[in-house]
Amino acid sequence: MGLSRRQFSREFKLAALQRLERGASVGEVARAFEINPNMLHRWRQEFRQGPGNAFPGVGQRRWEEGRVAELERKIGSRPWRLIF
Repeated sequence: MGLSRRQFSREFKLAALQRLERGASVGEVARAFEINPNMLHRWRQEFRQGPGNAFPGVGQRRWEEGRVAELERKIGSRPWRLIF
């Protein structure tokens, strides 16, 4: 029987990041939320890249990924096909 990965809600992640913003250290927040400090760094980086797109949830695409897929459908996504 394999171990399953823990999944964290958007609210959980935002609460951890808010605590960091209030001045708590990464180590303190990681211990309080029982997560690896590297996870906090990853969440903070993702949030800084685009707060509106951060933590979309399970099975939801980020806006950029959806937009790229939409544009590829419009122009065709065959990299080996050259048009002269």
